[in-house]
Amino acid sequence: TLLTSMADKELVHMIAWAKKLPGFLQLSLHDQVQLLESSWLEVLMIGLIWRSTHCPGKLIFAQDLILDRNEGDCVEGMAEIFDMLLATASRFRMLKLKPEEFVCLKAIILLNSGAFSFCTGTMEPLHDNVAVQSMLDTITDTLIHHIGQSGFSAQQQSRRQAQLLLLLSHIRHMSNKGMEHLYSMKCKNKVP
Repeated sequence: TLLTSMADKELVHMIAWAKKLPGFLQLSLHDQVQLLESSWLEVLMIGLIWRSTHCPGKLIFAQDLILDRNEGDCVEGMAEIFDMLLATASRFRMLKLKPEEFVCLKAIILLNSGAFSFCTGTMEPLHDNVAVQSMLDTITDTLIHHIGQSGFSAQQQSRRQAQLLLLLSHIRHMSNKGMEHLYSMKCKNKVP
């Protein structure tokens, strides 16, 4: 389908983006693959949400593929996920998410995806948890630094940091719903 071919292209861009993260290429190939495999849909979703932030009621999959809520109904089983994506884009808009904050959140999604692999059983453990945690700490420090540049009081900065990080659980939830939907579509032979 059109959406799956677009997702394939986005995955290529995601890999190129991940390679630019400081320290990512120094990780073992195993760890790079594990992180990408466990976070790909969340990373794609946060990108979709970011692109859609300034178009209330619409999701911008690509410049030539912009869907509103009614058009989202035409994709079988997508209405609930569509609504969640729109709600999160609205939250990004309300928080006036800055580009630097978006990039930090996106990197946190990628790097945090391997943090609890040992207890989920969904992926093999990372070879170098210490290096990944160090990268995650650096990205978190960068996010805190950018929030600190806002001119907000210390309390407002702490609140903003919490508000931004709380968005990640919503994105994880949408990703889980999306994976369920993809699995369902695959079982019906509607996606490759």
